[in-house]
Amino acid sequence: MLKDSKFSSHLLHLSQLQTINHKTLDEYRDRLKTYEDYLWFGKPDQISAIECSRRGWACKSNDLIECVNCHAQIAAQLPSVLKKDLYTECIENIFRSLVDSHHRYCVWKFMIIPESIVQLTDIFSNETVNTLLKEAEIFLSRIHRITIVGQLQTMFQIEATDFDLLSSSHLNDPHLLSAFKILVFYWKFNNSSLMCDKCCREIHIDMNHLTFDPILSHRAWCPILKNDQWKKRIEQIENILYKTSRNKLSNIKANNDQMEQILPDIISTQNLFHELISSKEYYRSCVQ
Repeated sequence: MLKDSKFSSHLLHLSQLQTINHKTLDEYRDRLKTYEDYLWFGKPDQISAIECSRRGWACKSNDLIECVNCHAQIAAQLPSVLKKDLYTECIENIFRSLVDSHHRYCVWKFMIIPESIVQLTDIFSNETVNTLLKEAEIFLSRIHRITIVGQLQTMFQIEATDFDLLSSSHLNDPHLLSAFKILVFYWKFNNSSLMCDKCCREIHIDMNHLTFDPILSHRAWCPILKNDQWKKRIEQIENILYKTSRNKLSNIKANNDQMEQILPDIISTQNLFHELISSKEYYRSCVQ
């Protein structure tokens, strides 16, 4: 048993290592919210806001982070990128400090939020698109009007007819399509604000008329902006809509072809039926 009561509250419990529960994730998001762009500016992926938050660090001020548990601090001022060797060495030292600077009994010296929590999920099925559509309907029920601005005005061109063969919903409202475009890029509606599920940026919005850029509203280090991941999501949705529509149209064409094949038989049967009726009527007239 440890005699140092000063750090007794930082002791590592096995249950803390094994369980990543909702409380743990909420605390992770609370830490991530502290990394404003102007406080943690120009940091590479190794020491990004996400990597620091995964290891228990919150941003206190410009280039200064602090462990939420043992209260150790790391100053992370970087030299000029022109001094390549010094810059690289400084990043490596800070990266090691994300673990080494914790007190030896701090839970975050051994614990890390799983990378799967911050990874982007691909949109690969009709069900995912339909789920987003349903969420968009709920979102739109609370917002009277939505205007999309930025690159999505020209890069993400979808119309209501694109969904006609995919969803049972009829998307005649252009504002519903705009709501769909917002939710595609990890924005979640919360009371009177929108919050990104990945960079945790929270933006208070006008409930009467929302003018919004779903891309540039993210924090600079958000995973959705990394390597143009947002463009990949657009391609995935367009592929799903195209593939589904193409399959539906192929089925319709196949049904039409089948109808064309059996149509002569139907016409022939109808003609025979009419001939029989005519013969029967002629026979009756002769008998009379």
